[in-house]
Amino acid sequence: MANDKYTGVGTSDVATQQMGQVLDELVRNSESARRSHERRWYDNNFFDDGHHFRYISRSTNKIIDQSERSTIYSPQRAIPKASRQIRGVANLLLSQNPVPTIYPERVMRQDYPQQMVQDPQTGQPVDMGQMKFMQAEKAAKDVARKKGWWLRREFDSQDMTEKLALLAILCAKHSVAWIQVWPDLNGKIKSQAYDAFDIYTVGEVTDAEDEPYIIKAVPEMLVNVINNEYYDEVQRQLLTADNKKAESTIKSSYMNSRFGGEFSSSRSSTGLLKEGYIKEIINDKNIYRISKEENADQILAGKNKGDTVIRQVCSMNGVWLSDKYTTLRGYPFVDYRMEPGPMYQVPLIERFIPANKSLDLIVSRLERISNTMIGGIWLKRQGEQFEMTNSSAGLTVEYSATKPEQAQMTPIPSYPFNLIGLLEQFIEEQGVTTSTLGKIPPGVRANSAIESLKESEYSTLTIATRRMRQTVKRIAERMLEIADDHYVKPSTVYVEEKGQSESFDVMGAGAIQRLKGLGVETPQGVVSLNKDARVDVTVEAGMAYTKEGQKATMLDMIDRLILFAREGYVAPEAVKVVLEKFLQVYQFGNVGEFMEAMDDFQSQGNIGDQQIKGMKVAMMEVFKDLIDNKVLPDEKQRIDENKLAVLEVIQDMKGGELGQSAAKPPSESISFKDMPSAGKIQMAEQAGIQISEGDVQQKEAQDKAVELAKLSMQVKQRSKQA
Repeated sequence: MANDKYTGVGTSDVATQQMGQVLDELVRNSESARRSHERRWYDNNFFDDGHHFRYISRSTNKIIDQSERSTIYSPQRAIPKASRQIRGVANLLLSQNPVPTIYPERVMRQDYPQQMVQDPQTGQPVDMGQMKFMQAEKAAKDVARKKGWWLRREFDSQDMTEKLALLAILCAKHSVAWIQVWPDLNGKIKSQAYDAFDIYTVGEVTDAEDEPYIIKAVPEMLVNVINNEYYDEVQRQLLTADNKKAESTIKSSYMNSRFGGEFSSSRSSTGLLKEGYIKEIINDKNIYRISKEENADQILAGKNKGDTVIRQVCSMNGVWLSDKYTTLRGYPFVDYRMEPGPMYQVPLIERFIPANKSLDLIVSRLERISNTMIGGIWLKRQGEQFEMTNSSAGLTVEYSATKPEQAQMTPIPSYPFNLIGLLEQFIEEQGVTTSTLGKIPPGVRANSAIESLKESEYSTLTIATRRMRQTVKRIAERMLEIADDHYVKPSTVYVEEKGQSESFDVMGAGAIQRLKGLGVETPQGVVSLNKDARVDVTVEAGMAYTKEGQKATMLDMIDRLILFAREGYVAPEAVKVVLEKFLQVYQFGNVGEFMEAMDDFQSQGNIGDQQIKGMKVAMMEVFKDLIDNKVLPDEKQRIDENKLAVLEVIQDMKGGELGQSAAKPPSESISFKDMPSAGKIQMAEQAGIQISEGDVQQKEAQDKAVELAKLSMQVKQRSKQA
């Protein structure tokens, strides 16, 4: 049926009425091709659940559980080291906290040509083109920052951390796991994780975007499907329930074994809903059908014959419910695999199962030997009988002829325990040890040594970590694509960062363009979410893997930054930012209040109220001592200084009419400062002011001190400018 599995499955000539049968046929083909994989997935599920001795028979197709014959004298013990290992790998993968970020849109310098104007304040020429270019770059960074905030808030609202953890665990059991990102009828983003049983596709393809089709088959409440307006109204009335747990018979057996049999209540009837996304090539057979869609202009935008379009088909029990062509550029399903290669490969847990089963058998035999030794072995002659009874006094043995003897208990040799240690080493080689089991080598106590062990373990998961980042990136791209088309109304985003709150509105770029085409203006300041935004994934790993390592790293960083700040290489604000992170690592509590108190403290010059009061008292004492020692003038001397100052003003205003007879000829005008002491005293006597020679000398010394202080201040300012 398929023409080319990398471009489509040849459904361009299939009418809508036959698409339900087409989906069933594609599902059957995929299920038949992956039958061997499904059996292994089934065994892996039970092994992860702790049923290490349960499997499905290939000959009878029935469940065989060897542990059902287990007794206290013949135990079959399961040691769940493999289950613990795969969860340890998942924990280590998500310990780095991948976070999606958005790059700012590129601002071209040639769009802002040089435009020289004169600055009205300085009179210097200024390039207005350069200033506009810098403003445009700043605006683009601000928009990208807000888009990143919206994306992070959307990840939080979708509880994406939990879903990524589920993806990692499902991938460890089935080699691949899927997450679907789609819009609901109200345009809101929804997401859900699925295991490999529920998604049908071609297993040997190496990239999900190259798949010819991806079909989801999951049970859905019949009443929800009948009342869903997205599906065809007439076709909904033809639906019937089947109450199956899964489309796959192997998964259905697993679900029935774990959660009970199928229910048949009319109020909770279910049916297997198939939602398929099929790639088609635009040609003469389907171009007419595509043109009849309501959003045909968006579907065909930028596409010609020969390009690919995605067709969405939904059906239940062979009855088609909807058949539409979408504007999607890629599948709404994102896969996660720990290794590159085909979709269906060797799961991680299968690398632990052989050694784990050997460990189970050895531990079971050791337990059987221990039970036998503790129960004891009695020796007696052939044909003789004895009776053993328990009483409050202890065990009583009655015999008639020969006394029975208890055999000596044989100790268990050391080689089984050595073999157990070897098997544990084999298991740990396939996974991780320090991060999952907390097995720190003896003598390792330093933070740096523990961090080195963590780093060495994390380096073994480099491939899986990169693929996790790629999965997060694709999820973010799907969210942006949905927002571009379905965010038709402004949605407010609230952000709190560094103790400050901020809010802004977002809308889809496609919705904004459609509104502009209708003549409707969008509100000012709305951030447009476009599908073409460049997304990257960063890692918020912190400074270390452990709390103690983070504390030690922060202390070392603060010490180094303080040294750089003293030398002037680092601004004090940088040290403040690191201090805030330091308090968060130590879980100080309300860090915002602490930083606010620090800001108030810095605004007062790093001096508290008590220190300010103490400094005031000390300065008053110093001034008093200076006055007592005649270093500073007292009250009488201050009055005389004021008198001299008044004379100086009068002299300057009158042009030197007073005191000239004692200083210089009347033809010359001299300022009060340049007069000799005798001239100043004579001028004071003419004005009726009594001063002495000491008062004049002290005033001259103070004037020189003021001039020297002004000169020193000018020198400092010039040196700073230089």
